[in-house]
Amino acid sequence: MNAPLVLAWCDDLFLQGHQFAAWVTDYVDLEESLAMGSIAQDLLAHAAALMGTGGVSADERDWRIYERPAEEWFPSRVSFAPPGDWAAAVARGFVLNQATLVFRRSADLPDRPRVRELAELIWAEQDLHARHWQRWVHLLAHRPELSSPFRAALEQALADAADLFGGPPDAEPDEILVGATPLEWHRQWMADTTTALRQCGVPVPDLPSAPVARKPGHTSEALLDVLAELRSWRPARRAAAMGADS
Repeated sequence: MNAPLVLAWCDDLFLQGHQFAAWVTDYVDLEESLAMGSIAQDLLAHAAALMGTGGVSADERDWRIYERPAEEWFPSRVSFAPPGDWAAAVARGFVLNQATLVFRRSADLPDRPRVRELAELIWAEQDLHARHWQRWVHLLAHRPELSSPFRAALEQALADAADLFGGPPDAEPDEILVGATPLEWHRQWMADTTTALRQCGVPVPDLPSAPVARKPGHTSEALLDVLAELRSWRPARRAAAMGADS
């Protein structure tokens, strides 16, 4: 199945989930560290499940994460947040979640019971994430000592989201996302994000007016850093697993 934008979106979910896992130990408070661990786990599971729906086998999924060359990744810039920057993490979690809620309206998944059940679970968890992020958006935007850095982080996250619906350059049309064009998805994301921010009492910054194409991953230092981290411990982890099975 040809699903270039869905698979790029899965990469976004995976990358954000991987980075959010760091907040389990580098946390704002204990309760939030547990919430971030849960969100990170959800995002990783959602990415894996949707890759499977796009025709990616378990072995292929492993290759995509641990062996695929960086130039074959096309992550959105909003997938990456500066380490240890809670305002940026909230802003980017909020922005990518808003896009995910748009994607699901156009997702034409196979009409099989297991797929339907899985999709319902993913969308329900993404709704929970939306409430989590909106609570933090409201909190950070209305704390006098936090509002200025948060609004700067939000503006940057929104600017970096211009490529969310652009997809890889020269990609074939996606067979899973149907019923709308990338420009229509982008405009829906603009409208939904504007509504959500207004509900949080946050002035709406300028949003990108149209989607732009994603750039290959080897041009992104942020992606190269994440891949280097992931792949540095992969051989030791695999060896330990094989030892445990023997």
